[in-house]
Amino acid sequence: MESEGLLQVRQKSRYKTIEYRAREREVDANLKKQVLRTFTYGLYAVSCADAGEVNAFTANWLTQVSFDPPLLAVSVENDSKSLPMMLHSGKFTVNVYKAGERELAGLLGKSAVQHPDKMTGVACEIGANGCPILRDALAWVACEVRHTAPAGDSTLLVAEVVDVGMIGEGKPLTMAEAGFRHAG
Repeated sequence: MESEGLLQVRQKSRYKTIEYRAREREVDANLKKQVLRTFTYGLYAVSCADAGEVNAFTANWLTQVSFDPPLLAVSVENDSKSLPMMLHSGKFTVNVYKAGERELAGLLGKSAVQHPDKMTGVACEIGANGCPILRDALAWVACEVRHTAPAGDSTLLVAEVVDVGMIGEGKPLTMAEAGFRHAG
C-alpha cells in the first residue's frame, strides 16, 4: 500500500514501513553501469522456428522461475526477428553454450535483421519442437510459452520446460569468460 512517499511491505505476517524515495534523485549513469555489471550471467543460444524458418540468438537474461511446473523466463528484444517467431509458434529451445564457445555466442549475438545468414554453417539438428539444437551446446531445454509481459525495450516470456537433453560435458559459458559486457 503506497501513500505519501511511504511503502508498506509485508514481512512475516506484520507490516514494516520503508521509506520509498526511488524517484527522488537521478541515478548516476556510470555508477549504475558499474553496479549492473557485477551481476553474473550465463550465455545461452535461444533458438526458434516458425513457418519453416529458424533463427537463434545469444541471450543472457534468462532464469528458472519455478520448479513445479518447471518454468523459465527469458527477456527478448522487441525489435528482434525472433520475438514474433516465438510469440506466433509458442515455442523455443534454450541451448547452453559450453565454456570456450565465445565465437559462436558472438556470431549468434548479431542481429538476424542485419545478418540474415548468421545461421549458415552453424552445426545443429532440428529438435522435436522444430527448433534448432546446437551440436556444440552443453545441454538444451525445449520450452512452450505460457505467459508474456512487456518489459521496457523487451518482452519477458515465461515458458514451461517440456523436454531436455544433455549433449556434452564441461562447464557453461559465462558473460565474464566471454568478456561480453552490457548494462543500461
